[in-house]
Amino acid sequence: MRLMQMKTLSHVKQQRNILGTSFKMASLVCTLQDHQDDVNWCAFSSTLLATCSGDKTVRVYNTSDFSELAFSPLSGHGYSVHCCCFSACGQFLASCSTDATTMVWSMVTGDIEAVLEHPGRSPVRICAISPDSVHLVSGASDGTLALWDFPSKQLCRTAAVSDTTMVACSFSPCSQMFMTGSTYGDLRLWDLNMNQLHAEKNAHDLGVSGCAFAPSILSGAQVVQFRVASCGQDCHLKIWAVNKFSSGACKMQLLHILTDQSAPVLCCAYSSDGQLLVSGSVDKTVTIYDATNAVLLWS
Repeated sequence: MRLMQMKTLSHVKQQRNILGTSFKMASLVCTLQDHQDDVNWCAFSSTLLATCSGDKTVRVYNTSDFSELAFSPLSGHGYSVHCCCFSACGQFLASCSTDATTMVWSMVTGDIEAVLEHPGRSPVRICAISPDSVHLVSGASDGTLALWDFPSKQLCRTAAVSDTTMVACSFSPCSQMFMTGSTYGDLRLWDLNMNQLHAEKNAHDLGVSGCAFAPSILSGAQVVQFRVASCGQDCHLKIWAVNKFSSGACKMQLLHILTDQSAPVLCCAYSSDGQLLVSGSVDKTVTIYDATNAVLLWS
């Protein structure tokens, strides 16, 4: 056991040193100042960066040189755009808005492929596309969720959590479940039939700000395990284990509480290989962690 602890510590120190050296040598590539209001969200595909704003637009840039694409900005929403996300192949971009719609855009032409009107016409605060690009979830300020068939853009089913606003959503890497977070402070796990598999109430005091599944899946004889990060108004970043048993039951276990930021943590994301976890805060800091060991590497 002692030898394993020493090896783990050595691995963490090595990663910290590598990342520390790398980031000390980092330099500013460019500053994007095209939006006329708050930037509410950003998303990457393999070749593109999309940003959305309170100025009602979505802008799309080429990651090779951060030049704006010819069809950008995308101007279709009538009010503030809260979230955007790419399909796995990067061919489509979804964006959601206070105007109660989620729009799907072609990243080849910039045209609107579909306008998905949220049931009840409530402002849509969050949207997410499953890794297999079969489903899209949109969550609204009245606590409702809509699950859409992404290829056909047809509404499959709805669900709701009363007295809250949906502000966070992430699909599991297997695309068969998704997690939501709300201003009430709860994290809820759903299947594609909109059955609630687990509810973690008071996951974050004062409300959840974001959540993200890690891209890896850990499987055993009787259980499949996922890792989920969540962040909130309580200034905490948390890492959870989600265990799905062969019986169909699901349980969540809190593994780590990270408290390196001094103000509400607004967003969190895993790297594509799942080795790093990043969070951004109102205190104007970005923190980078070793996701496996929950050790701070850089801030």
